[in-house]
Amino acid sequence: MRYRTLALAAAVLAVTAAGCNRKPAAPAEAPVAEAQPTPATAPAEPTLHVTEGFKHQAGLDASGYYLSPTPFQVGNYRFAHMAIGAPSDFQTWEKGDHSSTFGPILIQFDDLTSPVVPNELGGEGRTVTLRVLPEAYSFDAGKLTFRGRDAKLGEVLFVGAFDQAALARAQAEGSSQSTVLSGDLKIGAQPVRKVTFTYWVGD
Repeated sequence: MRYRTLALAAAVLAVTAAGCNRKPAAPAEAPVAEAQPTPATAPAEPTLHVTEGFKHQAGLDASGYYLSPTPFQVGNYRFAHMAIGAPSDFQTWEKGDHSSTFGPILIQFDDLTSPVVPNELGGEGRTVTLRVLPEAYSFDAGKLTFRGRDAKLGEVLFVGAFDQAALARAQAEGSSQSTVLSGDLKIGAQPVRKVTFTYWVGD
């Protein structure tokens, strides 16, 4: 009986010692999170600044029609042209006579849902057009800024610059497919778009 007790005690001690000597299992490593790509930051939209009031360079004549070689539209309204009047049109406007539907600077859009009819130039045109007249502008040989507003389009802003040499050649020839005016145009809530214009003197 005594030997059996001693053997049992020895077995218990052996099991206990083995448990004490066993190394604890290493904790499982947490999975490494994959690096997430940094979202691309959209470039800041340029702010188009148009000074209040009406200002033009006396004697400067850039009269004619400025056409976009790349057609674009907002909703049902397609850009038709920007028109700049003669020096006398600027003088009349700045004296306070805003009764004309043709301001010294205007931007016209055609309603593509309106009927097409023959026009006085032997071509065709839309029966419904929107003419955005100026609420403010600055016009000189180096820079043109314009702000107007239309009930359907919202605020219309343009800030650009003439290529004076190209404009002089276009005026001498009556028209040109070369860029004579370029800048930034914003229409209502649309993003600012880069635009270029060619030239036609008109009839």
